[in-house]
Amino acid sequence: MSLNSFLTKLGSLIKTQFENKQIDAYSQVSNPFKGSIDASIFAGADLNSFKSTIANGLKIDGNDSIFYQNINEAGVEDVFDFFDKNKDGKISEEEIKEISSTDGKDQDISGFDLSYALNSMAYENILDTFDALVEAGKVDLEKTNAQAVQNYTSNIGGNNYKNYGSQTQNGSTISSEKQYSTKEKLEKIENEEIPELEEKKEEIIEKATQEIEAKNEELDELIKENEDKLGELGEKYSEKQDEIQESDKKINEYDSQISEKESKIGSNESKLSNLEAELGAIKTDTDDEEINKSNKERKTELQEEINDLKEENEKLQEEIDDLEDKKQKEEELKTKNQEELAEIQDEIAQKNPEIAEKMGKIQEEIKNIEETKNKDVAEIDKQIEAKRQEANKYQQEIGQKTGEASSMTGSKMVQDALRLAEEELAKGVHELTGNNDSPEIDKYRNGSANGQPWCASFVSWIYGAGQNSDNAATFGYDASVSGIQSKAQQAGYYAQKGSYTPQAGDLMIQKNNASHVGMVTSVDPDGTIHTIEGNSSDKVQRCTYAPGSSGYNKISGWVKMNEWLSNK
Repeated sequence: MSLNSFLTKLGSLIKTQFENKQIDAYSQVSNPFKGSIDASIFAGADLNSFKSTIANGLKIDGNDSIFYQNINEAGVEDVFDFFDKNKDGKISEEEIKEISSTDGKDQDISGFDLSYALNSMAYENILDTFDALVEAGKVDLEKTNAQAVQNYTSNIGGNNYKNYGSQTQNGSTISSEKQYSTKEKLEKIENEEIPELEEKKEEIIEKATQEIEAKNEELDELIKENEDKLGELGEKYSEKQDEIQESDKKINEYDSQISEKESKIGSNESKLSNLEAELGAIKTDTDDEEINKSNKERKTELQEEINDLKEENEKLQEEIDDLEDKKQKEEELKTKNQEELAEIQDEIAQKNPEIAEKMGKIQEEIKNIEETKNKDVAEIDKQIEAKRQEANKYQQEIGQKTGEASSMTGSKMVQDALRLAEEELAKGVHELTGNNDSPEIDKYRNGSANGQPWCASFVSWIYGAGQNSDNAATFGYDASVSGIQSKAQQAGYYAQKGSYTPQAGDLMIQKNNASHVGMVTSVDPDGTIHTIEGNSSDKVQRCTYAPGSSGYNKISGWVKMNEWLSNK
């Protein structure tokens, strides 16, 4: 469920739920957890042992006890259920690793990890409760719609309703997955989840290879110890075993190359989903000839990119087919050698049954290792394919929105600015220490002083250097919100809020204690404004302002970039 649809549905229930919840998400923001707990203490725990661990932890003095106190207040059974992701009644090491790695480490559960887990519980519990009330007919969605944003913003944190269910600790914002934007979800899948699965697959193969090598060393040692008894049969056995090992090595190499090329195809397919969706959404029959002209150019660019990616994928598939053929031949050779090895082993059995039995046991262990490896790799491959399908879906969503935006926007510079803003958002640009600092942020500055607020630098870069332009046609480069506003007013392209409905690509100006600027990406029929902003909670992020919210009330006006550029 997207955050917008969630807010639309939630209505007045939010206030009641937050007042009644044992975990108050807003108070968690104000009172971050401290300390850290050795993650291994929960590994393998069932509900009873989990309860026992919490009960013992409540007796501890110091920061660590805060963990146990908050788990106890949240409800031990609820927390256990949240930790037990696969619902098998036990907390596995993998589940513990997932919980503990929010802060980038998985040796212990830090306050950062715990606050994320408990807050996610609160968010999911509210959703579940609300859905149950809707299903029971006790909540009318249409009637709650009008109250949704008002109740949220008045009780949970003003214009920060875009961070609903999030908390801040040490200057960083953590959100449950349900709150991620489509771009953030895509970024997470492509840059974190799929690479992690591929790395896990390589680890499984590497571990199995090492175990098989160890078993082969056992066989070699066995043959050496019984060299006088085995004679020529021992030499034949060792040679055949070496040939099988060489085949295994080649098969693994082919598998690795195939996986690498399949990963590239998957990445290309994801991009294709985006480009094809954007291509399909762009209109060239609007009432605006400038839009039609710009969109025809964009469609030509998109088709060329699509054709290039398809050609690349065809070439990659040919290479994969060739590798598959080589792999199959090597597997056939391995099977033949294994059959010959079995025949040698039969001869050894006739000569010395005791040694043959020992060899047979080791060979059976090797077979079990291979079967386990193949099963685990097949499962990982299924997960990777599912993640790629999910990434394709998000790419289609993004491409659709981008194409629709292009069809509403006349200037190619505006279209490119919208695309650039989405790309910067997808990169996850954020400050490193909360002091307006990072290499990505520095590129927005155009040489201006580091350490200064950068929202204006961001939109200046989006309309200027990011497009290889100095943007001299409008406000040029300006690191000051007041400077951008002043230039727009002088040129006649500034509108007070209430006198103009912004379009995608226009700039939103806020003036309330502090100045701020962001790029409008879309406007809902009810007047809700969606933006992408630099220096919003120390990062580039998507924001939403519903009429009546405190964030919306801070908006003073709009820089009419579409009109400004169309008249140049």
